[in-house]
Amino acid sequence: MTTDIVRIEVHRSLQEVLETLRHTVAKDMKAQFGLTEISVPRTLSSQILAAKLSGEKAIDIRVKKVGVSRGVLELL
Repeated sequence: MTTDIVRIEVHRSLQEVLETLRHTVAKDMKAQFGLTEISVPRTLSSQILAAKLSGEKAIDIRVKKVGVSRGVLELL
């Protein structure tokens, strides 16, 4: 089985930027979809940042509902 996830060492400032991005996306999606809880995979923020740096204008994101007020964010 292959995976697209690799482990790297990064400066703490990048880690903080990625966590801030992850929290911002989660907050926005919770508000947009009326959820009280949403799970955002740790790798999603790096995928979003990579897409932005690659010049992509739009990112396809899906919220998979796993309960009445809970969801999981997925990048398509």
